[in-house]
Amino acid sequence: MRIRGINSINGSTEPLFIIDGLPIQSGPGGALAGINPHDIASIEVLKDVADLSFYGARGTNGVIIIKTKHDQ
Repeated sequence: MRIRGINSINGSTEPLFIIDGLPIQSGPGGALAGINPHDIASIEVLKDVADLSFYGARGTNGVIIIKTKHDQ
């Protein structure tokens, strides 16, 4: 998944995934492999510099914030 395009030849272009407030590392099958789609309450995509300032360098490629129904 790409939010802000390719910005590095050798670096990762994966966005930072935040699920219920916790950063999730992408693994085999992607960061969303262990989530049941029916458990997702909301998804927010941050791609503006002002929104990403909280996440620093980790948010360079964008941030996807997912809240599950169990978190509410």
